[in-house]
Amino acid sequence: MDQIPQWRPEPECYRAALPLNFPPEANFIYRSTNNMTPVLPGSSVLSADSFDADLPSHDVVVVGDAGTSDYLLVGALTAHRSQTYFTVRRRSGRLHSIAVAQPSIKPSEKPEELLVKSGSDWRELLKFYAEESARRMGVKPVSAETNLAGYCSWYYYYADVTERDFLDNLEALAARSDSPYSSGIAQIDDGYQTFQGDWLDQDASWPTPLAEIARNAASKGLTPGIWLMPMLASTASRTFREHPEYFVCNEKGEPLVFAGWSPAPDNHWACLDATQQAVRDHLTHVFKTFRSWGFRYFKLDGLGYGLPEGRRQDAGATAVSAFRLALKTIREAVPDAFILGCCPPFMACLGYVDACRVSCDTSRYWFSQDPRPLNCDNSPGLPGIRNAWHGTIMNWWMFDRWFRADPDTVMARQDNAFYTLGEARISTLAAILTGVSITSDHLGTIAPERYRLLELAASLRLRDAAPARWEPFRWPQVFTGTVDGRKAAAFVNDTDQEMTFELSEGMLNASAEEVLIGLGRISGPLTLPPHDAALLIE
Repeated sequence: MDQIPQWRPEPECYRAALPLNFPPEANFIYRSTNNMTPVLPGSSVLSADSFDADLPSHDVVVVGDAGTSDYLLVGALTAHRSQTYFTVRRRSGRLHSIAVAQPSIKPSEKPEELLVKSGSDWRELLKFYAEESARRMGVKPVSAETNLAGYCSWYYYYADVTERDFLDNLEALAARSDSPYSSGIAQIDDGYQTFQGDWLDQDASWPTPLAEIARNAASKGLTPGIWLMPMLASTASRTFREHPEYFVCNEKGEPLVFAGWSPAPDNHWACLDATQQAVRDHLTHVFKTFRSWGFRYFKLDGLGYGLPEGRRQDAGATAVSAFRLALKTIREAVPDAFILGCCPPFMACLGYVDACRVSCDTSRYWFSQDPRPLNCDNSPGLPGIRNAWHGTIMNWWMFDRWFRADPDTVMARQDNAFYTLGEARISTLAAILTGVSITSDHLGTIAPERYRLLELAASLRLRDAAPARWEPFRWPQVFTGTVDGRKAAAFVNDTDQEMTFELSEGMLNASAEEVLIGLGRISGPLTLPPHDAALLIE
């Protein structure tokens, strides 16, 4: 670096603070994040050991006194022009205030709407908030009467997927004629295209036109689906080379480029400027073309990269308003399609998507095989079954209120996999909690006991799931709800030690049937080994 960067003042934005008046011992804080990666390991935090601290939360935060069941929720009801960020301030060892910032709102502008509500149950406050914000953002009632089942290619083949791989899996799906997956979604994931951004150009490993592949899937009773990152293009793409003017720019008027996750030369990405009519026409063309080819399910990835600060053609637009304009364009291009938002800024997606990923990426491992030294919970964004589970349950209050909740794919198979059967049961349980069970497992090679988990993921639903309790510094391990109208509870041991649960912890009576492991009727304590899960139904 030739010279030290110079300080400059931040642009003015909307800021406010809400003073708190809880007793000194009050220390309950539920924190959230505006995308699928938790802000910190665990969103319910006991801060009694913090003298002075500033604790961030996105979209919504709950603070209170668990001893007296006195809670206060503060949340953003809208996200039309700005996201909302909260900071819980502890001063002198007690809850002091909640600061709010909306970076894209000028002091003279009307801020995004906020909700301030008190209550005796923090879970009920979050459910009320989800319903009220959905109403303000124009979310239509979420249709979740049946589970959503399907297949995607990513977690078996990743970007190396070939046309032959996908067609082999179509045959395996069709062969399971009695399975929910044989009449579900068949989604092509990353790997069919030449470069990120050139979605209609096929890689050489996909010689058959995508329209023909979609017809093949539809002829087998499947819903054809496709993956793309509609708001992004790599600098290696034809789209970027032919239309550099399409993209959000930096202060010098050059396309703003940032690092993506793809390997070189596809690793530098730029974001489309949806305030340009030409860009909206481009998006419309891409989606209408895919729809004309027969695709009716769209996985929109990389959405978190779709809100960069920078120069746009419409100087009055914000990152959020431009993002929502892009989603509106896509929704209008394929009004009858199912849209899944992935890597999403949740509130900015509301009203335009049918589903959102609510967890970080899963993987073929319980926990990411990352070379860095890791403690149990200090890297919540790394891929793995464990972190995907934690991200899913952190966002439990969104399920079927904001959108269908996608917990990422169910990991059940025994081949090309590095996790235990118990860990597969935890992955399965995430699908049972959300009602969304997409898998990348090859149904032609999966072992019978593993296939049974996929069947359970597609057929069971723990409705109105909520944590029975949430202890400080720990993820909740008991979720209550109903299965087919009967009281039910999910028990999860995500620790490295054996755990024993009482049925009363799940608000169950003297006995219940365990269906996930297959233990049958249980009338006493339930003991689970490390990394395992159970589902009990009265």
